[in-house]
Amino acid sequence: MTKKNRITTLLLLLVSLAGTSQTETSILSRKEWRKNIPAYIGVSAGLGGSTFRDFATSPLFYKGTAKYISLSYSKSNLERESEIGVSYSFGEYHNNFNKHSQISTVKSASLFYSRLYQLKSLSSPKLNVKVGGLLNTTGNFRTNEALLNNTLGFELIPTLFGSVKIEKDISTKEEKNKKFLFIKYKLKEKTRNLAFRLNVGLINSFYRNGYVYAGQSSLLNAPVFFDDYQFKVFSGFRMNSSLDYTVSLKNKNALRFSYAWDAYKTGGNLDKFEMATHTFKLSLLFNTNNK
Repeated sequence: MTKKNRITTLLLLLVSLAGTSQTETSILSRKEWRKNIPAYIGVSAGLGGSTFRDFATSPLFYKGTAKYISLSYSKSNLERESEIGVSYSFGEYHNNFNKHSQISTVKSASLFYSRLYQLKSLSSPKLNVKVGGLLNTTGNFRTNEALLNNTLGFELIPTLFGSVKIEKDISTKEEKNKKFLFIKYKLKEKTRNLAFRLNVGLINSFYRNGYVYAGQSSLLNAPVFFDDYQFKVFSGFRMNSSLDYTVSLKNKNALRFSYAWDAYKTGGNLDKFEMATHTFKLSLLFNTNNK
């Protein structure tokens, strides 16, 4: 997608969201919406596999297991939802090549803000479709002693996504008696939701240095951490998705089981950075207004 097409797509998305927001505001004032919509504080923990490679220092793949935690605040109903939060992951990544083993320690932090609105033309009583955007800035800090002068690596990956979310209510409306083979069991009344979300990067950007992590300042014995770093916009690629299964509890709180996938790469010819993660998460959602 060319730069001109990306800007056009972004403008069309913003105009669509503005029209949807104005229609809903005429029905329900912003103050009433804030008061009535369920709000949650989410605490998440997860574990998953991850792979990366940095052509600025080595074309070799590093693979490992990353631990994940996050904290967020969200508001959501059928018409719209918003979420703001921060996440952190860390782990050791290994590479075994030619009988030599290297370890790279990676720590990643992300700050994100999301807003979605119901797309009424595609929604139905069985499926609810929302569209909107997600702003995410991810920072990676890596250490690898095998790279000597390039032991330390750091980059920022800010991305503005276009988002689509499909939700299906799979609640049990009333208690039912079931039988599997000779085993009898009951399905109790319970509120449950299954959702899939896809985020595609519209404005991809990154902040990192040029070829290799040894800048000229190191040669002068006065190293500068951000030596020769550059910020580039409309460069690179990023896409992620999540599959969420949410169960409401009797106390109005909720449990959420999620599988999340994220992949991105920076632009450039010789110094691209690529990373992909697969994470399984468990989230506790604490209802703050009991609505």
